[in-house]
Amino acid sequence: MMFFKAAVVSTFAILATAAPNPWGPGTVTVTATAPGPTVTTISQCNTGGAQCCNNVGAANALPGVSAILGLLGIVIQDLSVVVGLGCADILGGSCNQQPVCCTDNHFNGLINIGCSPISL
Repeated sequence: MMFFKAAVVSTFAILATAAPNPWGPGTVTVTATAPGPTVTTISQCNTGGAQCCNNVGAANALPGVSAILGLLGIVIQDLSVVVGLGCADILGGSCNQQPVCCTDNHFNGLINIGCSPISL
């Protein structure tokens, strides 16, 4: 009986290591610079769509950012870069949270990297 359990466990271990990662490559390095102190307008957001985020702050200051980055396999070079959490496109020109313009919006709004605050 012990041999059977060991065989089953080792088979699953081999399959797990041989299976492709469904979330893409193991680690993604993101290079973003901290934004300047100027607030831009929505019309000046040329890095993608303006976003409305639940939380915005430095990557090393917002709770939960390091866990999200680790789970996604993202390495940020400068931890003082501003990130947004829980972001969505601004629709109709209004945002009840924090409107931002971010340079890296490739994580479906879970985390946006390289954000600058904007005024609507």
